[in-house]
Amino acid sequence: MSGLLGRLHLARANHVVRPGSRDRDTPRRPGGMAGVHQAAVAALGLRMAARHMAKAQVRLLRNYSESKQIEILSAEAMDALRPAPPGAFRKALLEGFGREVQSFSPEVHQGDRRRLLQRLRRCRLGEDLASLGLEAEEARKITQAYVQSLWTLAARRGLAVDAKGSKMRSAAADLARAFLSEEACPHPVADGRLPVQPFVDGETVERWRLVGSWLSERAMEREPDMLFKAEDFHEAVAPFWREQLERVNRPEALRLVRHLGGDNLFGWLKSMASSKPTGLFQQALAWKSQQPHTVLLVQVGDFFEAWGVDAVMLVQWCGLNPMARRARAGFPVNAASLQQTVDCLTRADLSVAVYVQSAEKKTVRVLRQVLTPGAPSYLHGHELGKETIGEFSEGRPYIAMRLRTDGLLFAEIRPFRREVRFREDVTPEAVEALLADQDGVAWPIFVDGSKRSFLQANKWKWFPKQRRWMNLPPEVQDDYFLQRCCQELCHTLQLSQDPPFVQVRLNTAGALQPLTLSTSKNLGVLQRDGVPLLVDHALPEAAPASTRRLMRRWLLAPRSQDTVYAMRELLQVFISSQALVLPPLHRVPPVAKVIAFITARTGSERLFRDIQDCCQGLQMILAKERYGSLWDPLLKIVAADTGSELHRDDFLRDLRQVLDLIQDRLHDSASADDPLSNEAFRGIASRAQESVAAAYKGVQDARDHLCQALKEGLPAKHSDALVYNPFDNDLCFKQKPRNDSHAAHDRKGKAKKDRFTTKKLEAALSAYLSAAKRAELAVQQSLEQLCDELSGHVSALRGTVAAAELLMTAHAHASHASRLGWCLPELNGTKLQATIAPYWMDPGDAVWSHVDLDLCGAIATGPNMSGKSTLMRAIGASALLANCGFLCPVKPGATVPQYQQVVFISAEGDRPSEGVSAFGREAMISASLLRRAGQGTLALVDEFGSGTEPRAAKAAVCALLEELSAQSTQFVVATHLHDIVDVDLRLDGKAQPIAWRMGMKKTGGFPVWTYALELGVCRDSLAAHTLEHFGWPARALGRFQALLAPNAAQSEVETKDPSGSPNAPEPEPEPAKEPELSEASSVDSVEAVTEMMAALKDESDVLLLQPQDMLPAPLCAGKAVLYALLLSGRLYIGQSDNMQQRLRQHRQRFGERLEGLLLLPVANTGEARRLETRLQRQLLLRGFALESSQDALHRNFSDEAAAEAEDEAMRLRRIAEELLEMAHRR
Repeated sequence: MSGLLGRLHLARANHVVRPGSRDRDTPRRPGGMAGVHQAAVAALGLRMAARHMAKAQVRLLRNYSESKQIEILSAEAMDALRPAPPGAFRKALLEGFGREVQSFSPEVHQGDRRRLLQRLRRCRLGEDLASLGLEAEEARKITQAYVQSLWTLAARRGLAVDAKGSKMRSAAADLARAFLSEEACPHPVADGRLPVQPFVDGETVERWRLVGSWLSERAMEREPDMLFKAEDFHEAVAPFWREQLERVNRPEALRLVRHLGGDNLFGWLKSMASSKPTGLFQQALAWKSQQPHTVLLVQVGDFFEAWGVDAVMLVQWCGLNPMARRARAGFPVNAASLQQTVDCLTRADLSVAVYVQSAEKKTVRVLRQVLTPGAPSYLHGHELGKETIGEFSEGRPYIAMRLRTDGLLFAEIRPFRREVRFREDVTPEAVEALLADQDGVAWPIFVDGSKRSFLQANKWKWFPKQRRWMNLPPEVQDDYFLQRCCQELCHTLQLSQDPPFVQVRLNTAGALQPLTLSTSKNLGVLQRDGVPLLVDHALPEAAPASTRRLMRRWLLAPRSQDTVYAMRELLQVFISSQALVLPPLHRVPPVAKVIAFITARTGSERLFRDIQDCCQGLQMILAKERYGSLWDPLLKIVAADTGSELHRDDFLRDLRQVLDLIQDRLHDSASADDPLSNEAFRGIASRAQESVAAAYKGVQDARDHLCQALKEGLPAKHSDALVYNPFDNDLCFKQKPRNDSHAAHDRKGKAKKDRFTTKKLEAALSAYLSAAKRAELAVQQSLEQLCDELSGHVSALRGTVAAAELLMTAHAHASHASRLGWCLPELNGTKLQATIAPYWMDPGDAVWSHVDLDLCGAIATGPNMSGKSTLMRAIGASALLANCGFLCPVKPGATVPQYQQVVFISAEGDRPSEGVSAFGREAMISASLLRRAGQGTLALVDEFGSGTEPRAAKAAVCALLEELSAQSTQFVVATHLHDIVDVDLRLDGKAQPIAWRMGMKKTGGFPVWTYALELGVCRDSLAAHTLEHFGWPARALGRFQALLAPNAAQSEVETKDPSGSPNAPEPEPEPAKEPELSEASSVDSVEAVTEMMAALKDESDVLLLQPQDMLPAPLCAGKAVLYALLLSGRLYIGQSDNMQQRLRQHRQRFGERLEGLLLLPVANTGEARRLETRLQRQLLLRGFALESSQDALHRNFSDEAAAEAEDEAMRLRRIAEELLEMAHRR
């Protein structure tokens, strides 16, 4: 406010002049207009200052007035009720809703109606209605009326509005029922979440409701295979499941949707034909109420089963068949089937909760794991069988964003890694590219920001809608925001808070800014049709997926300057030393897999063997002197990547401790563990452990007794006498043994046909199986103890895996790129000097071009298909790779500046779903460039303006060039608008951009492109050759050549009324090229033009109209009219037979430039066109400046003799103007 008052005082001091006084330093204006001018300026200054003051007062009082409105909202709503409620109930209403009335603030509900309703449903009466002297129905009506009044006032004052500013619909009846419910009010717990209500007497209080059917009657009457919409379902069904059922399109799943009903959580009670849940489904309802947006997979014996809407999801996304044609589906219990089903569901953006039976008591089931798109790998597969689970998948990252005025804080949360990696000052355009990487992100996105920042987020078309606003106070620090996001995620995934998530801040000092989505796609970092992927050509084809992910992430979000130089040093070691042989690092486990399985205490022998090999290889590198040149750059990059300080001696000590722990627990793989045995637990745990040794001894004793029992029972001729059944896991005889025997039984107690056993054999077999089970348990306990011991070395394991992946990536890139002839350019200076080639081409096949780009920039022209876009991508890819520390497709001696950002702009087409045209998309991307361009920016602009008319495109490109030059931006603009090179740009004394062209030579009269960069300008795009190359027929090509001929296109391609009707609307006349006229060629007087128009006809009935005058009725439509628009210093001559519509178009186009118009009615359209041509010719000969003079070239609408004379006069006039211009230039 003080600043505004200061400006107001300054305005008064500068502009207010009291009568009879004058400022000593102010010169007196000649004449008596000085006082008038000063008074006008003073009045204007006062009005502007008052307007600024009013706006400032509104901003200052907005927060206070909004909070004050919310405070008195409850009382005003109560006063508006007629009749007034009883005093005791009035007080109870005010107290009951008073705690949550602040929920109407947009800062609380963030435009989300469901969030507002959820908070208001917490309000409770808190007293007995009998004590208040009211009946239940009367209390319900009063409460509903009060809630409706409260909601109406809030909406009227702009509080109960959504993100788009529209008023929210009230839910007065539902809120009244909740307020009068006897359920205890669910107050939030310490971390802000609502507690889960217990499952009481077979029902959850207000957690599930009885519904007849999930579908409406109208939806049930449709055809069985018709798709459903969200509005087809009962309002009691959660919106989340309405959206999921809207996606269902498989016929089997569509038929199951009609069976949903009975309850609003599963939709399964209808299938059970029972209105009260019992047994297992009673427990399932409790689980579903705790996790309403997950698919429940419950182990029932040998199967995992799902019911209701969960079964529909399995049938839809996993291809399973329903059980007994009801909403029930399942699959056998094994790790492979479970992981396959989870993968199908998580790929469909669904979450899964797995409940397994307890090993001690089969009727007790526990939640084993919650799997989501961000954590899709099941970590407890060893409990379900020995089947392989397949490749470990880390899943998509969870995203946390904090919206700030100085840029965005962008963080990736990886639950399997227990890690948060974040960058500061990220642009929204860069966030769009980061979100597009790795096939999207996991929902929800955690968002927090300053006041009303959600309004800005809603404007971003790319911003995901599945977000969770944290609503933290603005003064909290970023680390607390990230900590709260991790707590929310752990609650969603049912994970323990220990060990805590590691926060890794990526240093961006001197780093290249993260790429925008458009740049990353055009340079091949992300997928785009027709653009080769940069990472695929920078690494060998056999490179592991982890190295590709690492390099792509480096290119999308480049690292700090120190890290880049460390990478350059690392690569320099690899490409310069021919004797440096790395130890084997080909089985490096993902860091997410290592941390996840160790944290869950479910690590396998194979995982620990991989960790052991990785640690041994890295220990060799850090211990032997021949690898000394790798130590400093390697440790520097790993420290920046893991967020921890690394010293070689400490790192080596940690590696030795990890190796000692693994060697103590695992069996030595160099020696066989009982080679005569095929028991699965052999060869895993070391026998040096007492528990393992005792278990193995028990197995050996039980095996000896089993062999003795078999010997005693075998007949004399015992060839092929034993049978092993893998399903029952038993041994029996085919013939009756010599001792007492009886029939053998299967696992279900049923006697087997022609199979026999003895009591001693049964006892020995049972003892052996029990001993084997104890040995398996001992081995598993040994692995769990190893997980516990390694959990104290998680930091070392992170560094080990990061170092191994980094070495693999750098070595693979150096070996592959050096084979292609790529080099490390120098990073300095402000001038790009390099001989480059396209990154996707073999060096022997590529055409190398020397690029010498200074701060003045360059304009590249060339024919179609000559390689302009290829050159632009080669420059951009080389600059990006060099500034990330990688080798580039350049020849030795190249120099690349150290840029701050690299931007690539090209035509990407329209976005109809967002209402953005092709040129609108170009305008959006270029506007982002202009906002952030500056010194250190490399802007590559390819065919800008291709989505609009050539004249506007030329103006846009010229303006873009001038603005980039003014901001000291280094740029290359490739265009087919060749005459841009001739424009004298306003560059404030800076040098004009260099003119580049793509090489071309003619062989036998036909063009041959050399694809080499040259200095100069191309004047012909050779469009005809391109059309012929891509298959245009000869007839169309001939017509193209005829229309392209000089002075032919305009005379033959005319805009005519196709119907010939005088009442048909005419298109708006298009502006033509402006003629170059001298300064004397201006409109001298209206009388001169009127006389010339009148001379065209015998009678002089020319009408003069003001810009906003209404046309005479006879001239509005159906009458041919010759007209002249009087513009500011120019004339526009035209004709029309629908003058009213034409004048409306001209008013919209010219606006304030239109000063008047002259009208001359004529007999017909042909006569009007003839007179239009003659009038334009005469005006040009007399030196008038015309807005458009193309019709003056027409010969079909003028007398032959007069036309020839006028042509000769115009030709002589042009010759004279050219001679004058040449003389002026000299």
